[in-house]
Amino acid sequence: MANKRKAWIGQANALIPLLFIWGAEWMFSAIVDVAIYWRDLDWLKQAAFITAVVASLIQIWSLRKEFRADSAEGARERSASSGGHAGAGSSAGEHSGWGHPALLVLPAAMLIAAVALLEAIGAVSPLFAPVLRAFILAIGFVQVGLLLGKPLVYLGLWLFALSALMGVWYLGYSGVVLEGMGGISLILSGYMLRVWGR
Repeated sequence: MANKRKAWIGQANALIPLLFIWGAEWMFSAIVDVAIYWRDLDWLKQAAFITAVVASLIQIWSLRKEFRADSAEGARERSASSGGHAGAGSSAGEHSGWGHPALLVLPAAMLIAAVALLEAIGAVSPLFAPVLRAFILAIGFVQVGLLLGKPLVYLGLWLFALSALMGVWYLGYSGVVLEGMGGISLILSGYMLRVWGR
């Protein structure tokens, strides 16, 4: 299990820049939400979101090249160790892990698209949208933490409790607080993965 965890952390390390990009975008959005009380800066939030999407697409494109290099190297290793059938199967199992690192982004992208659609059609009130996003992020931390390490589980539980607290008692401030704390959580999770990958 320890070897699998190391392999998963190694593959998840490719996603660290995405965690930093979206963590910074969430924190910037929270700062703009505070500044919006004095000036109309809604366009700045949209510009930051578009910038984060473009930066994410560039990062995912670079992962594609990295995956091709890794799969070619894995094929060479399997052909070199093809003398023993069991050895080849075990090396293939260790190498496969989650598959392409960009596939880890797919569930998150689907959740983001689902929340955006719910907001666009008015199914989620603008007051509740930050709470929903924070809940989804918290659940994602717990799910990934079950594979990679307990600190991510604790981070997810903390964010879940904060989201519940903000949703029940401080809904008016949830956009600023949950976006800010969600951004810090994303950056912190990226830092954890970087430390674990050393």
